Amino acid sequence: PPRAAPKAYQILAKTHQVTIFLIVPQSATIALLKDEALSALTSRVAAEDDSFPHVQSASDFELARAVKGKEKGKSGVTYEALEADKTIRGLLSNWEVLYFQFRDEDGNLMPVEVSQPSLLDDEEEEP
Repeated sequence: PPRAAPKAYQILAKTHQVTIFLIVPQSATIALLKDEALSALTSRVAAEDDSFPHVQSASDFELARAVKGKEKGKSGVTYEALEADKTIRGLLSNWEVLYFQFRDEDGNLMPVEVSQPSLLDDEEEEP
């Protein structure tokens, strides 16, 4: 028998070397997802880490999804900000990875900064 869709989605939000796990109902909006992410970003542990920007409100950042380059000769990833009023159901999938895109002092979106861990052990990496 086919598996029923989960009532809640696990969404991973990444920035720099941090991954935040968010659990939200399918009926939630991106705005609620941003509020949950803001709660994690403003926690005491995150506030003591100077490696990524400090935020005061959900308007200080956007959640974006990675979009692989499709043009010939261009490889790489671009990021597409998600609209706050959109519902998660039909837009995201369970265990989808999103990325923080912070705003600068002028309100402009800054590039996504995320470091992907190596899949090789330190000893196996080539010089």
